[in-house]
Amino acid sequence: MTTPTALTATAAALEGAAGLRGADWDDLDGPDVLEAAVRLGRLKALVDGALVAVAERLEDTGAADAVGWASAKDFLTQVTGGRKGAGGGLVRVAQRTAELPAVRAALAAGEISLAQAGVISNRVAALPRDPELRETVARALLGLVEEHHYDATDLDRCVTGVVKELDVDGLLVGTDLSKNHQERGAHGARYLSFSPDTLGGVRIKGYATLEEAELVKTCLMPLAAPVVTEPGACGGDPATFGHRDEQGRRIGRGCPQPGCSHTGRDPRDHGVRMWDALVEACRRLQATDHLPHAHGTTARITVTMGLDDLTSSLDAEGLLPSGDTLSAATVRRLACDAEIIPAVLGTEGQVLDVARASRLVTIGIWNALVLRDRHCAFPGCTRLPIACDAHHIQHWADGGSTSLENLVLLCRRHHTLIHRTPWRVDIDPGTRRPVWIPPPPVDDSGRFSYSPARPKPPPLVA
Repeated sequence: MTTPTALTATAAALEGAAGLRGADWDDLDGPDVLEAAVRLGRLKALVDGALVAVAERLEDTGAADAVGWASAKDFLTQVTGGRKGAGGGLVRVAQRTAELPAVRAALAAGEISLAQAGVISNRVAALPRDPELRETVARALLGLVEEHHYDATDLDRCVTGVVKELDVDGLLVGTDLSKNHQERGAHGARYLSFSPDTLGGVRIKGYATLEEAELVKTCLMPLAAPVVTEPGACGGDPATFGHRDEQGRRIGRGCPQPGCSHTGRDPRDHGVRMWDALVEACRRLQATDHLPHAHGTTARITVTMGLDDLTSSLDAEGLLPSGDTLSAATVRRLACDAEIIPAVLGTEGQVLDVARASRLVTIGIWNALVLRDRHCAFPGCTRLPIACDAHHIQHWADGGSTSLENLVLLCRRHHTLIHRTPWRVDIDPGTRRPVWIPPPPVDDSGRFSYSPARPKPPPLVA
């Protein structure tokens, strides 16, 4: 039976850190403030190092899956209170530092931060799969942290120089074989993530191989070409651009395009045009029949908003399945060329009636489920509808009907879970929303682990 050494250490650390809650920070002055910041930074690094170790164990044991979480990443995001995907960052650092013991040891000792460990492990993962080269680069980067106090940004910028210093002749990184290793390493490190910034925008981060990036750029560049018009076609007068009268007011006619000089040139810089090209490419793809259908419908943006708010309100917001909101003006713009599905909601937002495309409950019921549940209805899960199924509460084989009162939105992971475990779900007759009943607790106090004896290996012969 495993001794609870780590759990005891965690409890002791939590009890000790609880003393920070009553600390009077106003008493700090001069060097004491600096010393407190250094100690707290070291404490945070120690906690992050422990979290990485726990993330590795969560992945190895499947403990989060066993109690109903879709993944260890989701569980870690929930318990740490980070942004969506924060748990995935811990898991990635755990996976990529498993082959970099020096980095893992430095993180566990609080000598580097989670951000520094993430940069080192991510950049090393893109190198050729030469264990000696990877370990050497990692140790060199750790040396820069120790000697020159490089932060995560400094480390990210200097990786190329460090590799060149270690491989001056390009024998490892410069050969065709190593180039193939590099490309495969980059392919394994590819990702794309979207993080709302709570200011009406979304931060996008990603990583790709040169080949994939070139494909994306090749497709976007024609759509990103500057849009040139005749001077003054925007509504402004190019002859008066930048001129003001004695009172400081602009002279001449203006136009609604910010930054426009009225000369007919495209005011968008290259980055803006590339993003607009990506959006335009997605619009064109959505208009074709090449995208896979989801529950009988093509890819679509689902926004929930009251009819009165849509038609007249200025300060109302439309609700996206992710929980983010759009302004009324944006929803009206989307509604200009969108399919509007009428729905009747009760005072608590429960779905009472939905327009159906046919007598059978197909697309209409699916739209009702999305409107009611918004995402996977399992506690703590926010998988979007595109990754969900409509689950029959009373199974179809047992006589259950395909109706809104007998359906709940579940992601594939939790759809499988509810068929295999004692978890139960019902629809509350008052709110008409899903209510979950967890399985009864299991008393495992009397259980123990048993491992049969293994035969000894034969002695080595010189």
